[in-house]
Amino acid sequence: MPSYQAPRGMRDLLPEEAAAFDALQAVIEARALRYGYPRIVTPVVEDRGVFTKSVGETSDIVGYEMYDVSLHGQGGLVLRPEGTAAVTRAFLEHGLHRAPRPVRFFYYEPMFRGQRPQLLRYRQFWQWGLECFGPEEPLADVEIVDFTARLFAEVGLRNYELELNTVGDAKCQPKVREALASYFAKNRDALSDESKERLERNPMRILDSKDPKDRALVATAPKIHELLCTEDREHFEQVVAGVERLGHAYKVSQTLVRGLDYYTRTVFEFVLTDPEFTKAGDIAVAAGGRYNDLVQTLGGPPVQGVGIAGGVDVLHGALKKEGVRMGRETEADVYVLSAEKADGADRLQVADPLRQAGFTVAIDYSDRPLDKQLESAVKHGAKVAVIRGTPEARGGNVIVRDLVAKTQRVTRLAAVVTEVGRHVAKHVTPPLFEGPANPDEHEPGAAGEAPFLKDDRD
Repeated sequence: MPSYQAPRGMRDLLPEEAAAFDALQAVIEARALRYGYPRIVTPVVEDRGVFTKSVGETSDIVGYEMYDVSLHGQGGLVLRPEGTAAVTRAFLEHGLHRAPRPVRFFYYEPMFRGQRPQLLRYRQFWQWGLECFGPEEPLADVEIVDFTARLFAEVGLRNYELELNTVGDAKCQPKVREALASYFAKNRDALSDESKERLERNPMRILDSKDPKDRALVATAPKIHELLCTEDREHFEQVVAGVERLGHAYKVSQTLVRGLDYYTRTVFEFVLTDPEFTKAGDIAVAAGGRYNDLVQTLGGPPVQGVGIAGGVDVLHGALKKEGVRMGRETEADVYVLSAEKADGADRLQVADPLRQAGFTVAIDYSDRPLDKQLESAVKHGAKVAVIRGTPEARGGNVIVRDLVAKTQRVTRLAAVVTEVGRHVAKHVTPPLFEGPANPDEHEPGAAGEAPFLKDDRD
């Protein structure tokens, strides 16, 4: 037993898992950019007030899930438990509320909550998210639902269900809460202990209870949609119509509410349906909604918003269960070996052009016998060995041995890149900058049209 282990509810991502997380990030970020959402990165540590003001003092996050942090005696700091409030803080701090709207962001970051560890739920967990500030139109809600459904289709996730609901805006929510509080107060003795606490803090949260004692009461509770304002119902009807038009399967769940107080109007969840995950209660692989008053709550002007957050740990676990391959092989394809002792610099010189060409190359640094080095290369998953220091591999020659086909060929060192390329594939090196080669160049128009014209006012 090792002396130290990862803290309870936290875990190490070993190379294979880390590679899968990197691959998911690349796919999600590429789709986010196609939808016009550039990446933002906020600090892991935030002022506690960012969350107490935004998610509400009565939420579970504020109540008992946040990790407090202190630095040189300075308190009032916490590890970031969720992304929306942090991004909203950055949106205001950097004056982006004065930028042309909508203002869109994508993030992919670790979050921290002191929740009880459960299946696919960790105390340090990864989230991707989209935030869109400015639009009040239902189409913005629809687009984020569409983004997520098409993302899941792209990565191969099948076993989930989309649930939609509306919780009304700030004008109507008091009416909804009052009706629910009155109903549940009459049945207080039949509620679970947790729901009795929620009755005092936020009776809408009782609708989301999974306790069997509460479910029977929830079934006959006042329906949110019957208590909503006309504007809220119309907004939701347009969201539903948009989701239908795009062909996404869904169900309306009037008991769906979110655990954060800043949500208004549209809320949605993508819930896993595989029996292995449903036995642990509903597990959402992504969830979000509209937060029309959040910017004002944090001291900004009245700017509406809508967003979603997805659990990377949950998505990774669900995709593994469905047999989806993720990431790339983490072992080097090529190993450089030598039968000659103390020639480390020569081995590096052999490896360098291969690495520059895009192959993944590892070096055996040891002076062990060549057969032991070859055995080690195979154990490390190498497909090709480049060997120097033997009688035939001298004077500018090397041996390229295919460890899978068990064939080999003596080749000139100058041709080693070409020879290795016959056995394994290169990996594309990402560029440091991606953009137009010449910003002044203009693409031609559609077939038969003239090129786009530059505006003379520029």
